[in-house]
Parts: sequence; C-alpha cells; structure tokens
Amino acid sequence: MTLRHVGFMPVPPGAKPGFDHADTYVDPRGSRVFVAHTGADRVDILDCRSATYLGGIPDLPGVAGVLIDSGQDVLFTSDRAAGRVSLFRCSDQTLIDRVPVGPRPNALAYDRRSRRLFCFNLGEPVGTSCTASVVAIDERRVTTTIALPGRPRWAVYDDSSRSVYVNIAEPAMIGVIGADVLMMSGAIPVPAAGPHGLAIVSEERGASLWCAADAGALVVIDRDSHAMEATLPLPGTPDVVMYDRDLGRLYVAVGSPGTISVFDVRRRAFRETIETEEGAHTIGWDSASRRLFVFEPKSCGVAIYKESP
Repeated sequence: MTLRHVGFMPVPPGAKPGFDHADTYVDPRGSRVFVAHTGADRVDILDCRSATYLGGIPDLPGVAGVLIDSGQDVLFTSDRAAGRVSLFRCSDQTLIDRVPVGPRPNALAYDRRSRRLFCFNLGEPVGTSCTASVVAIDERRVTTTIALPGRPRWAVYDDSSRSVYVNIAEPAMIGVIGADVLMMSGAIPVPAAGPHGLAIVSEERGASLWCAADAGALVVIDRDSHAMEATLPLPGTPDVVMYDRDLGRLYVAVGSPGTISVFDVRRRAFRETIETEEGAHTIGWDSASRRLFVFEPKSCGVAIYKESP
C-alpha cells in the first residue's frame, strides 16, 4: 500500500452535509485546495502542507463546481441554486463578477487561451433541456449557448485538440465541443452506463480519456480514434477522478461503499483500494505535497492521505 492516511482536518459544518468539486491553487508560497461545501453554500479553503483550515468564501448558494487556473489567478464557481457562475481572483478571493448562466449549473471547463469558461447546466427539471453556457471572461457575459443531448456530468478542456470533453449520463457518451467553433463536433460512445468522472491522460503513445461510469467501470478510450483500450472494475458508483501526470496515477472516489481506487495509468492496471467513509465522493489532489484530500460529509472534515513515489 502506497497511499497512507496521515491526518484528519475538521471544517465548520453547514446547514446540511455535502461536498462537491474541488481544485488546487498552486502558489510558490504553498498550495491550497478549494472545495465546494455545498451544504454550507460556501467554498472551503485548505492549506495543503500544514493541513489547516484557512476559511471560506460565503454566499455561494448550492455551490457545485470549483475550477482554478493558477497561471491566470482565477477561481470559478458554479452556484447551482442561483443559476450563475462567480469569478474570483484566487490568490486573495476577491470577487471579480457574477454571470447568470443556464438553470442548475454544475461542471466547469476553461479554455485559458481564448479565456472562455464552459459551464454545463443540468436544466430544470434536472435532465431536461440541458445546455452549456460559454462565458467570455473579459466581457463577463454568456456569448453562446450549446444544446446538449443529455444530462452533463464531469467536463475537461484539452488544449492540444482544442476541445472540451463532457460526460453525458444518458445516452452514455462523451460529448465533444470544439473550443473554436463553439458547437458539438462529435460524440464518443461509452460502453458502460452513466459516465461520470473524467480525466485526460497524455503519454508518448497518445492521449486517452479515462471515464468512470456509474455501472462500476473505469473505461479507457483513445481520444483520437475513439477506440476502447481498457475496462477496469470499480467497487461501486464513482464520482470524482484526479490524475497525477508525474506519478502516472489516477484516483477514483467511490461514494458507496466509501473508497478510493488507485490505478497505474502507464500499465493500465489497478494498484490498490483505500477505505474512506460512506458518502465520500469528492477528492482533491496536490501534486507538490503528494497529498490526497478526501471530503467526508458525515464526519464534516477532510481525511488526508500521502502518496509514496
């Protein structure tokens, strides 16, 4: 076992339990993890090395998505209950602006070259008339709305292909949005029900999409040919995935029974499973300290694991 439990950090509770997406701000002074504390309508901020709670960003109703671009010092949140995205200067959490988007915004992806934010909306009722709102950051407004074929889950931007990839729950697929044409340019079938977590892995052999699906499978698909390269089992229904390029490892959070599955992406192989807490479906990763942060709603805190090389 290489992933070792090294601590636990409590965080102030909200009106209800529940965490959602997390991302890491990389700073020479030390990394910080920002996590959507949905039950508290705020984003919690954690210092990665000292494992201390630094405070929170309040007044984010139903906050779900958190996305950071450290180079441009920007933090985006999708505030699901308010139908908007919020933009902050990440280094000091100064609010830049708020932009109305579609109903029940969730996943986020950012094209830093064109400074466009893609916000994926669940629709109202959830799963109907789902869309992606394209926000021009400099103009601070939605410039394009893209219709989606089903309910969106996780989304990632890939600069080398100038595409945004978004998991669609039903029909099971990875939607492809051209970042320049701002429209659906393709769809990649996923041979497992309920695509959820998603990561892009780039290696010498090429780029692949690692899709964690509700059916309890981690599916590896070639980005360009759309050929399925591997299917690896998961112990339950997954949610968040985190990828570390240097270690060549992928971490998959499974909320029930409460585990982290670790995979070697170079060998396309399972490494180990770590038990966490029932309902812990959100994780954050800091490559500098090689620490994995598991957000546990029942305990209202963060279990911390350290990875060996």
